[in-house]
Amino acid sequence: MIGYLNINRRPIAVIQVEDKVKQVKVGDYLGLDFGMVTQITDKEVVMRELIQDSAGDWSERTSSLYLQAKEGSKK
Repeated sequence: MIGYLNINRRPIAVIQVEDKVKQVKVGDYLGLDFGMVTQITDKEVVMRELIQDSAGDWSERTSSLYLQAKEGSKK
């Protein structure tokens, strides 16, 4: 996560993957594990992901992307 916007009271996160930048909102899908954005704050994006184990069973996990501070910044 490289940025946070609040447009019309709707939080939007700015995500960078390699050289691509994308804006995501709650309900958008993100990542390789069927991750759905469930919450966005000014410091993190929370996702619910579905993971398939070696037996073929599916389970849910929660993961977060945190706001990345620039090198040399005080935050």
